[in-house]
Amino acid sequence: MTKIILSVFLITQNAKDIMLKVHNRPTWKSMKAKLELKLIPVKGREKIHKMESYSMKNEEDETSMLIKFVYPGDVKGTKFLLIENKEREDDIWIYLPALRKAKKIIASEKRGAFMGSDFSNYDIGGGEFEDWDYKLLEEKEYEGKEVYIVECSAKSRDIIKKTGYSKIIKYVLKSIPLTLYSEYYDKSGNLFKTIKIDKYENIEGVWFETEMTAENVKTGHKSKFVFTEIEANVKLPEKYFSPSYLK
Repeated sequence: MTKIILSVFLITQNAKDIMLKVHNRPTWKSMKAKLELKLIPVKGREKIHKMESYSMKNEEDETSMLIKFVYPGDVKGTKFLLIENKEREDDIWIYLPALRKAKKIIASEKRGAFMGSDFSNYDIGGGEFEDWDYKLLEEKEYEGKEVYIVECSAKSRDIIKKTGYSKIIKYVLKSIPLTLYSEYYDKSGNLFKTIKIDKYENIEGVWFETEMTAENVKTGHKSKFVFTEIEANVKLPEKYFSPSYLK
C-alpha cells in the first residue's frame, strides 16, 4: 500500500515538475513582432486580423503584453493588454475604439473568445499554473518526437467557470519544455477544442511558438496565429503596458 501511495506521489510530482518547466521556460526581457490571426471556417472565405505584439518583463520577472490591431478597418485601434501578477489573478483589459474606453475583463469573462477566434482570453494569457492539478498519463512518440502526456485537471468549479475547461491534456516535448499539442475538455468532460503548435523556432536562445492552430472539433472552425518579424530584447516604451495607454 505504501509503495502504491509513493508511486502516485512521484507521478504527480513528476507531472508538476514537467509543467513548471514549461511555464517557467526562459524567455526574452522584451519582444515585438507582427502577428496575424486567421479565422478559417469550414466553408466560405477566411478572415484575417493583423496586429502588432509587444511584451516586456519587469524586475519581478512578471510579463506584460500589449496587442494592437491594425487591420481590417472594423477592428483597427482595438488594443488588448495583459499584466501578469504572480501573487494574484492576472489583469486583462481590452480597448474598443467604438466605445472609446478600456474594459477590464473579469475572471468569469476569461473563457470568452479572443476577437471571435477559437482561442480564449485565458489562452492568450498563457493560463495560470496554480489553476490545475497535474498527472503524468504516459510517455510516447508524437509526430516523430518523444513527448510526455500530462493531464491538467481544474482544481475547482470556480476554475472551470473561469476557463471553460474541466481538464486539458498536454503533449510536452521531452527535449525542450514546450507543449506541442493540447486537448481541451468542457465542464461535462467532453473534448471540444484542440490547439496544435505548427511551428516553433529558437530565436536568440529562446524557443518560441511562431505558428499555432486552434480547432473547434464540434464545428470544424479553425483559428491560426502566425508571428513574423520577431525582434527580441528591444527597448520598448513603458507606457505601452499601462491601462491608461489604451485610451
